[in-house]
Amino acid sequence: MKKLSMKQISVIVSVLAFTILMVAVIIILNFTKGDIRTDILAESTHVGLVLNGSKEDRSWSQSHYEALGRIAPELNLDVIVREYVPEDERCVDTIRELVEKDSCLVVICNSYGYGEYIERAAAEYPDNYFLHISGMAYSSNLGSCFGRMYQLRYLSGIAAGMQTKTGHIGYVAAFPISEVNRGLNAFTLGVRSVRPDAVVHAAFIDSWTDDESAGKAAEKLIRECGADVIAEHTDSLAPVNKCRELGVLAIGYNEDNSEIFPETLLTSCVWKWDNYYYEQILSCLQGKFRGEHQWLGMDSGIMELVELDKTGIAVPGTAGMIEEVRERFSTSTFDVFYGEIYDNEGNLRIAEGESMSDSTMLNEFDWYVEGVVIEQAGR
Repeated sequence: MKKLSMKQISVIVSVLAFTILMVAVIIILNFTKGDIRTDILAESTHVGLVLNGSKEDRSWSQSHYEALGRIAPELNLDVIVREYVPEDERCVDTIRELVEKDSCLVVICNSYGYGEYIERAAAEYPDNYFLHISGMAYSSNLGSCFGRMYQLRYLSGIAAGMQTKTGHIGYVAAFPISEVNRGLNAFTLGVRSVRPDAVVHAAFIDSWTDDESAGKAAEKLIRECGADVIAEHTDSLAPVNKCRELGVLAIGYNEDNSEIFPETLLTSCVWKWDNYYYEQILSCLQGKFRGEHQWLGMDSGIMELVELDKTGIAVPGTAGMIEEVRERFSTSTFDVFYGEIYDNEGNLRIAEGESMSDSTMLNEFDWYVEGVVIEQAGR
């Protein structure tokens, strides 16, 4: 056996020492990570959920309640729910009770109308964390979030445009605010991308949860406007129920209710909050929370369009067309509000080659695209 030189021995010793050091570092890091994870999850964390509706509404509020329920075992959460909380001073009282009486480290509010109240609470309780869904404010212990649901509205509009025989489509809407307006406009642009002569009749009911008004609005759009497809931007199932009653197709919102309405629910734009809540609550537990406003796209996983093939109602070829457009959203070369776009009074609003800014979409969307007709709700 050939004798190694001192230089060779030195190299071998150096390599072995480095290898041993790296293995030790990896072991220490893994052990430390395990200790941190074990420590922060050793005791349950109370999370307060403030809802403007019912946790079993098969719609907006339930989407939040179910998402927290799915991540609760992994993060050892105890979710404490307050339902039908008014969007006024009583919201602050509810948050105070969740923090002081129920010892909630994190409080979540699920409606835009809770904005000023959750901001006040965040300032009052600097050692707690607050999440405002559909809000826009943020601070060191307050984060806000919404998704670019208007993109899915556009895709569902393609489905409606492919499906309509009369060329008249109904849209039951809550309030004429930027959030609802951009959804209605995106839906209409999707409809008219495949059916240029179609009209979308919109009825605002001035409520998120009023079943009676939502049902009446849907019926009026069907009987008086000739709508053979009804979409909605409310938290009520009444429009979908009315469509089943009158034999008209519906496009749902918030939750996938295709099993309940297998013959009339064409598709739905739904929320999946699991990833967002997991990341935000874990950051609170680790002391790494950073308050910010997030407007998340489809790649975040917080929203989905229910597969058309799931219901079997859609006109053949619709799913493929939607998938092609969905792929375009993943690039920076296309979005819904890229010009040229005219409003429903014939004015050029977005010139060819231009696009609407996020700030305008979020805060200043107060007009309607060509093809939208605003109807009286008929309450």
